[in-house]
Amino acid sequence: MAVTLSAAALAGCATLAQPGPGGRLKGKLIVQWVGENRFAYLPDPKDPLTFVTTDNRAIIPQPMYTDGGSIPPILQPIPGFSPWGYGPAYIVHDWLFEQHRCGYTGADQISFEESARILGEVIDTLMREGMVPWNPEARGLIEAGVRTPIARRLWDAPPTGTNCKTPAVASLRRAAPEGPTVVQIDFSRPRRFR
Repeated sequence: MAVTLSAAALAGCATLAQPGPGGRLKGKLIVQWVGENRFAYLPDPKDPLTFVTTDNRAIIPQPMYTDGGSIPPILQPIPGFSPWGYGPAYIVHDWLFEQHRCGYTGADQISFEESARILGEVIDTLMREGMVPWNPEARGLIEAGVRTPIARRLWDAPPTGTNCKTPAVASLRRAAPEGPTVVQIDFSRPRRFR
């Protein structure tokens, strides 16, 4: 995705998707550090992160390894381009990507194009709820980055490396019950950051 986002950013001429109404976020987002640039998303067993799309589809990410948003380092200092700035959107998109590539249940329910649209919808939701600053340019470029032909080839490629390797949730939590949790957000009590 790093190359695709760079290409989208440099293209500049492309028509970017504009923010919409967004969907609904609920539940808890828990990300635990595993190693350098390696994290595990660990759904809360009682209240997992759930995103309800504008067409009323509930997406509930399952345990997986993630790196947040694959934002090229050269773009990361620009507001809106932190690899964790839109963390819930990246977790939802990473799950859709992993679900597709690994053939998990429901993989046939979301297309490549829909996965990019849903990423944008989560960012729209975060902006609408005041959890991140309003930044339609970053939102548009990020969605454009995950719609490129390079991203499509990655979507269609067979799994490699740690793809499809589910984190051992119980052992991760036992190893560090108090941490090193990087982020935990409870969407049942959203906070405004503006």
